[in-house]
Amino acid sequence: MTVSEREPNFARPWAPHRLRIYLGVAVWTTLVFLGMTVGVGIGLIEPTFTSDVIANLLFGVPVILLPLVILWDAPGENRSRVDKAAELTLFYLPYTAFSQIGYELMFLIGHPLGWWTPTSDPGFKWLWWQYGLADTRYASGNPWTFALEVVGVTTGVIVITMWTRLIKTDLSHESRIRCLWVAFAGIAVLMSSTAVYFLAEVGAGFNDIGQGAFGLWFKFIGENIPFIVLPPLVLYAIHLQIDYLTRRAGRQDSLITDTYISTIGR
Repeated sequence: MTVSEREPNFARPWAPHRLRIYLGVAVWTTLVFLGMTVGVGIGLIEPTFTSDVIANLLFGVPVILLPLVILWDAPGENRSRVDKAAELTLFYLPYTAFSQIGYELMFLIGHPLGWWTPTSDPGFKWLWWQYGLADTRYASGNPWTFALEVVGVTTGVIVITMWTRLIKTDLSHESRIRCLWVAFAGIAVLMSSTAVYFLAEVGAGFNDIGQGAFGLWFKFIGENIPFIVLPPLVLYAIHLQIDYLTRRAGRQDSLITDTYISTIGR
């Protein structure tokens, strides 16, 4: 009896319960972001340290814990390493890309327009202003931060573009391999820029970190933990998929060649 190898679902690797949690956290985070930004903008919510702490806990804790959902198997679900690798990749690409584009793009646009001068009334800029209180490099025109913003936004656009292709169910193996290689390069760039971002502040003795222990441990470190821990795992996950797809393509090419030679022989 021959046991056929199950083909991983590279475009839809998630179980329904995990997908619901991913979407639920995305909706919740968006609502908190909008609620705080609009609330502060129209004067309904005061931009105090207390409201800052509450809001960051509301959206920060779910976002920090969300990657752990990938480990939650459905009853009877039997995933291979490649299945898990595909889900981690498709989860992390928008997770990091929207973070880069959502945060860094506004800082990038705001610097030449003078949006980030010190103020106690940020209005609709609250979401970015509150992070600038914890890492004052964003509000001081630091040239290193500006360079990281350019790299982050550019790479984020490339990464999310690859994600929109990788979720296509009719994407050929060859095209998927090419997209995975581009995604691999993008994640490697973002991992390097994150290392520069943190190590530069370590070298500065954390002199640019504000808001005391909360700014240091929750905003600067805690909310960035996924972007420190996950990139090496994602690079390995992409490697597993490329290796699987390349070997499969090689077997298919070999089968086609053998069939062609056998046909000529007859």
